[in-house]
Amino acid sequence: MSEFHPYSELQLDGELLNEAELYLNNQYMTTVNPQNTRDPSSIHDLTIVTKAKDGSRQTLSLPVTTRRPNDFRPGDILVASDNFGDVYPPGYIGHSAIVVDDRHIIESVTSHPQVRKSPANNFLSVHTQVMHARPKDPEVGEAAAAYAKEYLNAYTTNLNNGESVPEFSFTTQVPLNDPNEAIYCSKLVWLSYYYGADIEFDNNFFLFAPVDLEANLEDDDRFEVLYKHPDFDFKINLKL
Repeated sequence: MSEFHPYSELQLDGELLNEAELYLNNQYMTTVNPQNTRDPSSIHDLTIVTKAKDGSRQTLSLPVTTRRPNDFRPGDILVASDNFGDVYPPGYIGHSAIVVDDRHIIESVTSHPQVRKSPANNFLSVHTQVMHARPKDPEVGEAAAAYAKEYLNAYTTNLNNGESVPEFSFTTQVPLNDPNEAIYCSKLVWLSYYYGADIEFDNNFFLFAPVDLEANLEDDDRFEVLYKHPDFDFKINLKL
């Protein structure tokens, strides 16, 4: 039996278990050593059934509390289907960001500065309906994260020179692969992988929304979805 998913913890009769050792016929099989994180999102029932040589069975049921992400690597992608500030009902706009180290993301936002580096936990504090994906090749993630950092450095240089360039905009008049004229959250992720890692996420329109990022990550075998909140859902496709 493999180790538990890193976003889970075990509870037995309401008490948190740091680890659990599993034995079969008094023979050690494995240790469950879940990683504790914060902000529970859902609880599922885990049932462990052991079968002895004489055919007898023993059953142990444990509630597994699913937790939000806390393990970050460069190139990881965070997508939220809920909205900041309650401007729209949840599931209509969303947000996204690229992870650049084990604690920070780079994101494009409507407030100043419109491209910024911030703690990943800030993203999770604002957004609850989150999807966390990771490229299977670490070098791909490193390359995309490196581009995002270069992009932020260029933007910061422009700010220091009195220019807010590029501006945050959802305009469809600027091609998606143009990094200089307009930026928004999911476009920043798209650019980071397009120019940094030579990966082009599919898109049939200039606007590349968080819902499109979700669809790509679900279907692209170069990525794995590490976590997805059970209520994660986009109500509309912004291209329609």
